[in-house]
Amino acid sequence: MDQTNSLFEFARSVFTNQDVDSLLIQISGAVERMTNSEAASILLLDADKKQLTFRAATGEKGKTMKRFYVPVGQGVAGWVAQNGRPLIIQDVQSDTRFTGKIDKSSGFSTRSIMALPLFANGDLIGVCEALNKIEGIFTESDQQILQSLSALAGVAIHNARVTEEYRNFFSRSIEIMATAIEGADTKMTGHSYRVAELTCRLGHQLGVVGDEYRDLYYAGLLHDIGMVSLHDLRYLPRVINQTIQRTPDKLHPLIGAELVKDIRLLAQISPVIRHHHEFFDGSGHPDGLVGDDIPFHSRIIGFVEQLDEIFMNGAIGEEFEKEAIKKAERGVGTKFDPQVVEAYLQLTKKSNAA
Repeated sequence: MDQTNSLFEFARSVFTNQDVDSLLIQISGAVERMTNSEAASILLLDADKKQLTFRAATGEKGKTMKRFYVPVGQGVAGWVAQNGRPLIIQDVQSDTRFTGKIDKSSGFSTRSIMALPLFANGDLIGVCEALNKIEGIFTESDQQILQSLSALAGVAIHNARVTEEYRNFFSRSIEIMATAIEGADTKMTGHSYRVAELTCRLGHQLGVVGDEYRDLYYAGLLHDIGMVSLHDLRYLPRVINQTIQRTPDKLHPLIGAELVKDIRLLAQISPVIRHHHEFFDGSGHPDGLVGDDIPFHSRIIGFVEQLDEIFMNGAIGEEFEKEAIKKAERGVGTKFDPQVVEAYLQLTKKSNAA
């Protein structure tokens, strides 16, 4: 009953973990614990399906294992991958499939091993190993436990990989959009990335963490996204009556906010984009918001964008730093949020002291 409860708990926890690396560590820990072994490891098949790479390992030598790989067809893990079948070896020294190469390189001493293939959607994705049964020998009951763990682990790893691929696609798409923003004006080259980089450094200095930090990065990259659709008749009619001055400078925050508001993963940065040209004293646009009524991320991005204008006008190095500090101090409480300026000055001091 205890093992059944442990399996249920394992299933619950792994299917809520969408980070591949931490998931693999979690799985290998469960394998070691539930099979009462000295160590456990997870090896995943590479893209060309020719070798297995150690991705997670427990035990005293676990931290050193990630540098090792096993060709499919060689060694115990390689045999399991090639044949797609589980394998228990109670005394590795009496089995020719055990090469001992990893032991010699890592310093670990393998006595017994139980290994099972990992499958997802019918495809082999890796091998799961339990090493050195602490008391007695590996039994059929141990194999059943490892089979249950492996079945759950295979699905969980596949799901986490798919999620990771979507995240990668999403992040790369954001970066492609940021590049497109700059494409029409060579003066703007690198602007979005510079703004995002300094914005995130300031965000960190100001205690922005987690999802808020991620959103700050995306907003920093996409704050000028409205520039790519200034003449798009799908969006222009929605914002044209929200400003008297219909210049690109006045229109692009409004159009940018419209562009992202219906994208579920970006909807939360829509107001940040809309208000990144507001000033702390209410003299900005489009809505003349004052102080804390301006979204906090907008205050950071708006400040950073003003500083980047100095760079785009040709100032670099010490000249840029002097001009940036002067501009920041001149705008405290009028254009800029005092706490954002203070964070920038502290950041500058840290950089100079390093």
